[in-house]
Amino acid sequence: MYHRPMDDVYDAMIHPSTSDLGKAARSRIEMEYPNTRDDMPTNIEAYLTRDYHQVIPGRKAAFQAGFIVLRPNLLVFERYLDIIREGNYVGGYARDNGWGGMGYGGVVGSMAMQGLPAYFYDVVRPNTTVELNGCRYNHMGANVYYDDVPNFIMKYRDLHGKCRRNLEGCEDCRRTDLDSIKNMHFTNCRKPWNCAGRSSTGKGDIDPRTADYDHCMQVAHAWHAMRTDLEQSIFNITGGDTKILDGQAGSYKKEIFMGHCSKDGQDGYRPIQASKEVMEMVAAKLWK
Repeated sequence: MYHRPMDDVYDAMIHPSTSDLGKAARSRIEMEYPNTRDDMPTNIEAYLTRDYHQVIPGRKAAFQAGFIVLRPNLLVFERYLDIIREGNYVGGYARDNGWGGMGYGGVVGSMAMQGLPAYFYDVVRPNTTVELNGCRYNHMGANVYYDDVPNFIMKYRDLHGKCRRNLEGCEDCRRTDLDSIKNMHFTNCRKPWNCAGRSSTGKGDIDPRTADYDHCMQVAHAWHAMRTDLEQSIFNITGGDTKILDGQAGSYKKEIFMGHCSKDGQDGYRPIQASKEVMEMVAAKLWK
């Protein structure tokens, strides 16, 4: 969900790095490693965030595939396809596994949308990307410290409490102020339509080992507030069709879910009460 304007990301990619617009946009981009700002590529090909939340000590950090911004380039695309066709992926969980046998493997999505682009932009086309602050862009509200998840941490007790980026002073994404977040990726805080209103390690609940319950409720509320705004637009456009309000009749944690949930869990979700025809009419009027 897009929560704050992201014009700077696109302006820095579109406008020349020497132009006033390009310079201003680049200065405002929130980078994962701000001290590398002077090394920002002249021609930015992609923006990314890394999936530090599942990094194994000593291994490469994959991309977080929920959010990647790419500059269209047919030659780059063909080179990407060549790597896929070659299929030089080393299986297993050794440190030299993954794409090119260089450690880009062993994690969720390593063969596809997380490991391959990381290998491509780190090795094949280095120094062409900008890594964005993962707490502000593609925000998941996830634990980025070495704690008790995943379970291999028992082998690395000396790392307990340290940042998975292997740096000091890591920002805790579980407590990032909502006003600082550009866009939200609903993973650790669960999908808004999961009506996840409990904190426990049970399936479907907010896992306190990987996310902060109170913060997740703030993130969920932001989504439900946006849905409420859409419902109000539908209500107005249809001339006050009261059926639309049926989707807000749930009483479960109404201060958070704004009537869209009747009980905990996905079975408790109340979808928007509008037909396909009504939604097409609304879309035509809102985005004409």
